[in-house]
Amino acid sequence: MNKLTAPLLLFAILFIHSLQAQLVTHGPLFGGVTDSSAKAYFRTAKPMMVEFQFSLDSLFAPYSNFPVQTNATENNAAIVELKHLKPATKYYVRVELNGIIDTLSGSFTTFPKAQYRGKLVFATGSCQETDNMKTFDRIRELNPNLFIHSGDFTYPSDEMNDDYPEKYEAVQESYLRKYNEPRQKEMLRKIPIAYMPDDDDGWGNSGRVAIAGVKYRVDTVDSKKKLMNSFRLDTFNQQERDNCMKAYREQFPSYKLPADDSYYQSFVVGNCEFIMLDVRTTADCSCGQFDYDSATNHWTFNPKPENHIIAPKQMAWLKERLLTSKADWKFIVSGTAFNQNIKHLIDIGIKMQDVVVGARGSKATGFRLAASWSYYWAGYKHDSEELLGFIKSNGIKDVIVVSGDSHHSVMDNGVNGGLPEINASGLSIPGTILASYMDKLSLLVNYPRVKKYLWNGGGSGLGNKNFKDMFGVIEVDGNKEVLLKIVDEDGAKVTEMKIPHSTQPGKKAPKKKHYQKRLERLYGKKPSAWMKFIKAMARLKYKP
Repeated sequence: MNKLTAPLLLFAILFIHSLQAQLVTHGPLFGGVTDSSAKAYFRTAKPMMVEFQFSLDSLFAPYSNFPVQTNATENNAAIVELKHLKPATKYYVRVELNGIIDTLSGSFTTFPKAQYRGKLVFATGSCQETDNMKTFDRIRELNPNLFIHSGDFTYPSDEMNDDYPEKYEAVQESYLRKYNEPRQKEMLRKIPIAYMPDDDDGWGNSGRVAIAGVKYRVDTVDSKKKLMNSFRLDTFNQQERDNCMKAYREQFPSYKLPADDSYYQSFVVGNCEFIMLDVRTTADCSCGQFDYDSATNHWTFNPKPENHIIAPKQMAWLKERLLTSKADWKFIVSGTAFNQNIKHLIDIGIKMQDVVVGARGSKATGFRLAASWSYYWAGYKHDSEELLGFIKSNGIKDVIVVSGDSHHSVMDNGVNGGLPEINASGLSIPGTILASYMDKLSLLVNYPRVKKYLWNGGGSGLGNKNFKDMFGVIEVDGNKEVLLKIVDEDGAKVTEMKIPHSTQPGKKAPKKKHYQKRLERLYGKKPSAWMKFIKAMARLKYKP
């Protein structure tokens, strides 16, 4: 290299670098994607007018562009809606200011047209709170058409205190934390997301009053020790709800929301329709499903028709979407599990409400178990029966549930749960041991194994010792079948289950299993000798 060449090369390098800078602090990420449109979110370092560019070419030759203003009131964030796009086509986006191109760019692929019956792949999961984010590397490698996040997106209620929704700035900050997870943000720059907030993304597990916990105390009455359970409740005001709803609209690129006071929404991908339910915002507190008899100091579980997991308005919308859907597959996305046999777990907790047990280094009564499962669909008997009855009476076929929240990843083909379901909940959590723990507890109290009466598709800790972080995969093969899979953080398949389409030959209606009679006998009010023995042993080991 001669003396003239070196300065010229250095000048060229400095010139190229001067045309690139980091204007964008968060994003870009993509949501609200259809076969002809999409929304792109990004945030700038300060309020500014930038040029948003998108192109079919990764080198942006040529590209389309238009100005976008970010402002401080929306935390310098912008959501850009792109229309008149081509179906099943990859687009690239970037931001420019005064000739300076931002170093962060992204890409997304629009969905195929409605009724497309080729291969489709979706990833799903919920609950992320630890530093281990390896699951997002695996999802990125899978390159799905869409990532469906069913809630508890970085747990702001833990990271930022329970009262964070009281201040709008804190709710805005919670979104910046979501978008700043190193491995996740790399994934979201290339894979679109649909997201339904859950209890730890907002104010709790129901609309106005939520179960914050179950506490117990031991009193001495007539020289006898008496263990007494009670609920610890939280009450939330309208301002907290408004702050969360406003931030979702300003900070996340969602699909159109049919209601002002709830997050529920729907969209179509090829021959699949996804109906995302909001099971928190308008839900009645499941504490109202329990009755306490002070004379006997005994709680009973007594679901009431006026208590809803989704408000009547949302239920009517859900029925309309199911009834009018032209899709081969209808996926109901729910923050909480739908499986109707979770009712048995509530019953186990009720039967052991006067016993203190240990789990993961802490002590609690069986009543805590009953309360924990009560805000799932099985805790709202009347809503569950109404939905299942509507589906059956209208001959609606090929409905699959996608759910989260439970801190384990499991599946059922509908024999136990009422509808086929993949419950993927363990993107990044301290442990996915819940199914294994429920399996051991079930055997302890003379119930069948969990794989028989609850999650017959298996999952984390069921027939295996895999307790790693996990996510769900949904592979759609036209109108032939859906393959549901649980995959761990290292890409290993934990379990899989095929759900054939109703039009396929040889499909038979699920039959009631023999063990259901055994379960029904266990609903009796009189405790068995075995249950009395279990309680006595527990009292010896876990003294209140």
